Amino acid sequence: MQVITENEYGRLLQNLWWREVAAVRRTEAAKDIVAWLLQTAQIRDEGTKGGNIHFEDLVTAQTTIEHRFSGAGLKLLRQQFEDTDGAGLNLAAEWSTQIGAQMAYWPQLKIADFLKNGHLASYATGYDGKAFFATNHPSNPYRPNGPTFANVFTGAAAPATATAPAYPGAIDVSEAVPVDTALANLNRVYSYIASIKMPNGDMPRYLRPRAILAPPALMFRLVQLTNTKVIAQAATGGGAAAADVEASIRMLGYASPIQVDELAGYENDKTFFVVAEQAATSQLGAVVFVEREPYRINYYGPQTDAELSRKDELEWHCKGRNGVTAGHPYLLFKVRAA
Repeated sequence: MQVITENEYGRLLQNLWWREVAAVRRTEAAKDIVAWLLQTAQIRDEGTKGGNIHFEDLVTAQTTIEHRFSGAGLKLLRQQFEDTDGAGLNLAAEWSTQIGAQMAYWPQLKIADFLKNGHLASYATGYDGKAFFATNHPSNPYRPNGPTFANVFTGAAAPATATAPAYPGAIDVSEAVPVDTALANLNRVYSYIASIKMPNGDMPRYLRPRAILAPPALMFRLVQLTNTKVIAQAATGGGAAAADVEASIRMLGYASPIQVDELAGYENDKTFFVVAEQAATSQLGAVVFVEREPYRINYYGPQTDAELSRKDELEWHCKGRNGVTAGHPYLLFKVRAA
């Protein structure tokens, strides 16, 4: 049974997408405090005599994760397990296969839940006190009135201001819009991500798109947009025109989209998520999966437990302890069509 569980765990683990979004953090504490060191250092002009030196502290932000238990169990009569017809053994082997898959899939289930509900402050509050998907994240949490950025695109577009870049608003790349419009909309996502600055308000973060997580209904269009060489464009002088866009798409840096079946039917199948990366790689991702106790399966039977000996029963317990928390909001963007 242990071999069956491990084989199924390894098989399913190769086909999961959640590590594209989340970083794994292992701990031995009952509650884990995750701290972020914010990049606020900045060189400033000291004047012609060099005496106007500016002192500032590097600041941190932190959040606390309380881990939760999860697991499952199997109970069989000893006679079921030992009978030569193999029924009990088959039940145990089937449970072992299913639980191996569940052990591998559990983090993805929690990350998919995070994607769907991260816009609710009651569900996922980031270290800046905002819902994870919000339009007003402060670039520096210690300066709430300073520059802000958004990691959810929805509603109307807005021009740039002194404290925020031009907001693209809702982005539709579905088949409801022409392919050249969809590609232009994808470029708006790229442009906004690249405009986000460091907490010091001066340097850009040099963010670039790394992956797109999409529902099955958007896969055909997104594969088309990220892999095509020539698209049809509206011609200004009458008649259709074609444009070579291969170099432009390569510059945007989008890899082939990843199909996320868990997003099927979510927000009319038009919402997708863009995973970003920055030049200085963060040790923590957009989402953090904290593993306090990895899943394990313990066996209990008549030889080890007097109560089970009296009942002539065998038990298998699968148990683990883990938690999910919001990481850096500038590494994950929710893109809505309305």
